[in-house]
Amino acid sequence: MKAARSAFVSEAKAGNPISGRTPASLLLDPSASTSVVSVYKSVNDFVAQFDNRLGKCRILATKRMKNVLQSFLIYMLCDWVATVGTVIVTTTAVVFVTLAFQTFSNPYHGILVFLILPGLFLVGLLLIPIGIWRCSKRAGGISAIAQSSVAGSRAMRLLGLVAFLTVVNVAIISAASYHGVSYMDSNAFCGTVCHSVMSPQYNAYQESSHSRVHCVSCHIGSGAESFVQYKLAGVRQLISLTLNTYHRPIPPALDTLRPASETCEHCHSPAKLGEDRVRILRRYDEDEKSTEKVTVLLMRTASRIHKAHVGQKIEFSAADAGKQEIPWVSSNGIEYKAADASGQRRQMDCMDCHNRSGHDFDMPAPAIDRVIEAGELDRTTPFAKRDGVLALTGKKAVDQSPEAVRRVHARNIYPRLELTWGSYPSNIGHDQSPGCFRCHDDNHKSSEGKTITQDCASCHELLAVAEENPEILKQLGIVNKP
Repeated sequence: MKAARSAFVSEAKAGNPISGRTPASLLLDPSASTSVVSVYKSVNDFVAQFDNRLGKCRILATKRMKNVLQSFLIYMLCDWVATVGTVIVTTTAVVFVTLAFQTFSNPYHGILVFLILPGLFLVGLLLIPIGIWRCSKRAGGISAIAQSSVAGSRAMRLLGLVAFLTVVNVAIISAASYHGVSYMDSNAFCGTVCHSVMSPQYNAYQESSHSRVHCVSCHIGSGAESFVQYKLAGVRQLISLTLNTYHRPIPPALDTLRPASETCEHCHSPAKLGEDRVRILRRYDEDEKSTEKVTVLLMRTASRIHKAHVGQKIEFSAADAGKQEIPWVSSNGIEYKAADASGQRRQMDCMDCHNRSGHDFDMPAPAIDRVIEAGELDRTTPFAKRDGVLALTGKKAVDQSPEAVRRVHARNIYPRLELTWGSYPSNIGHDQSPGCFRCHDDNHKSSEGKTITQDCASCHELLAVAEENPEILKQLGIVNKP
C-alpha cells in the first residue's frame, strides 16, 4: 500500500493522465499507475454538469417568472376597472409604507395613515376582482383570459402607463394629504366647518387664554385608538346634526375629554404649583354713577389651593350631569358625605375646577363690569351698569343698547341652540355658581365628624372688600382708576 501511494504521488507530479478511473479506485488499487490530474478532471466534469443543470434551472425559473409576470399583466390590464384598482393599490401601498413608520405631532396624520389609506387600499383590492370578472365575461371564462396576448410593445405601453399613473397618484395623494391634514388641524375647521353647531364654543375659545392652543391638542389624543374613538363619536354627532336630534345646548365634553395628564400638563407642570398673587376685582353698583367698588384678595393659589388638590388622591361622585351637586367626596382615603352617594365616581383632576378655561361664558352683571373696566362702555352715562344688565336679561331692548352691551349679548346668547345665561357654569370661584362650594360647604362630613371647611382663609385673604378707594392699593403702589 505504501508503494502504491508513492507511485500515485510520483505520477501525479509527472502529470500523466489516466481516464475512466474514479478517485476511489485509484486509492484502493495498489497496482494502479494513475495521475491525480484524473481526479481533478472528474471533479471538474461533475462541477460542469452541476453548473449546466443549475443554468437550466435558472433559465426555467426565469421563464416561469416571465410567465407569472405576463399572466399578472394579462389579468391586471385586461379591463380598465382592474387597471384602476391596481393603480390605487400600488399608490396607497407606497404612501402607507412611507408614512406608517414616521412620527408626526399632528393627530390628523394618524387619520390619514391608519384610516383613509387602508380604506383606499381595500377599495383598490375590490376593484381588481371586479375588473377580472368583467374581462372573463368578455373572454368566455377565467381560464380564457390567460390565453390572451399581452406582450411586446403593447404590454410595455400598458405597464408604463400603470407605472406613470402610480407615480402621479403618489405625488397627488402626498400633496393633498399634506394640505388636507394642515387644514383639518386648523381651529377654523374644528369650530366652523366640521362642528357648525359649536360656534358658541368657538367664539368663546377665540377670546380665551388658550386661544393659541390648537383644538386637536386637547380634544384628540395621539395614536390610532384615539383617532378611531373620536372620529366614531364624530360620525354619531354628524348623524344627530343631520337628523336635527342633537342636544341643545351642546353638553360639555368633560366626560369624554382626555385627562389633564395628557392635556393640561403638557404646558402646566404639576411640579410647579404657580405662586400666590394679589387679585383685584372691580365691580360697579347699579346707581346713577355706576360707582366702582374694589375688592382685593391675596389668592393662596400655590401655598394652599393647588397644594391641597394637586397630587392628592381625591375622588367624588356627582348627582347631576353638570357636576354641580356633589354628595360624596373621598380625600386620601377619608370619605365625606353630604347625602347618599349616587352617580359614577370620578378621579378629580384640573378640569373639574378649571372646566371652562378654553370656552368660558359670562353672567350678565360681571360681563357689564368687564366692559366698563375695559373702557368699552362709558361709565359716565347715567345708570350705565343698571341699564346694561337690564338689556342683557331681556328687561330692556338690546338693539337699542350701546354696542358693547350688544357684543356681550351676541357672545353669550344663542336662541337657536337654547344657550343662555348660566348654561355653562364655571367652577372657578364661587361668585356666580357653586364652584368651590360644591364640596367646601361645611356639610360634607366624615364618619368622625370632620367637615370639608368653608373657611375663607383656607384659600385667600380678604385685603379689602367692596371699597371705593382701598388703602391697600396705595400700600402696594397700585394707582386706583378714577
